[in-house]
Amino acid sequence: MSFPPMNELQAFQKVATTLSFKKASDELNMAPSTLSHSVRSLEERLSTSLFQRTTRSVSLTDSGQKLFVELDAIFRQLDQALTMSDRCDQPSGRVRISTNETAAPMLVNIFDSSFYAEFPGIDIEIIVDNRFTDIVADGFDAGVRLRDVIPKDMVAIPIVKDFQFITVASPGYLNQHGRPRTPSDLKKHNCIGFRFESRRLYQWEFAQKGKRVAINVAGSMTTNNPRLMVDAAKKGIGIAYVAESLVTAELASNELVRVLSRWQKPWPELHMYFPRNRHLPPALRICVDRIKQKRQK
Repeated sequence: MSFPPMNELQAFQKVATTLSFKKASDELNMAPSTLSHSVRSLEERLSTSLFQRTTRSVSLTDSGQKLFVELDAIFRQLDQALTMSDRCDQPSGRVRISTNETAAPMLVNIFDSSFYAEFPGIDIEIIVDNRFTDIVADGFDAGVRLRDVIPKDMVAIPIVKDFQFITVASPGYLNQHGRPRTPSDLKKHNCIGFRFESRRLYQWEFAQKGKRVAINVAGSMTTNNPRLMVDAAKKGIGIAYVAESLVTAELASNELVRVLSRWQKPWPELHMYFPRNRHLPPALRICVDRIKQKRQK
């Protein structure tokens, strides 16, 4: 089988990305009939259907999904190669990073205005998803998660020296209900729970002088969104257990107050991770160097 023409592959990739022939034709500045012909020609060339079409929707077949994943990697490598060959003194390109809500504020602090002033050709796309993401299959350049959940075949670099979860509440809540002195006191309080995608409720974990404690908390509100936990705590609904990075501003403004500060569990560091490759894309290499520089300060 001969290699399909590039225009057919580009037509397929754009429709697979947008799941809309109309949007794809608009973005490619191509007549809808020409786009449809290119996709049909590719399907005939491969002897398989790539899309399931109805009057209202377009979806990928299994064959189409496999081709889309493979082509996405090829197009990204081609784009990176062209970026490398065309660049002058300044690196350029887009870096897509998958992270959870806890780590997202840290990335904003790392890649601040000074970074973009120094590297105006680099764009960073931060996608927040609290579920663990397969960065290769989902087309990301890198991910940010706790070290203990990162696949062992990935390269991982630490982002921050100190990462911790803390227990917080509003001054109003503490004035009304009192301040917990030990983790076991939390059983007498209204605690804002966090539920994983697996439906398991998160146990709040504490440590002091080598003693570790895990508490099953209860309360009137449970969510899978850490930012919502912060907002609920600010409203005086209850006590929240969240990453310190999410409440830096609230602690500074005294909207939230830290409790149980003497009970601090060591946490595995947050890491940026990416596939093991001898030739890192220049834009990603710049991001990695930036993280290392920030961590040393």
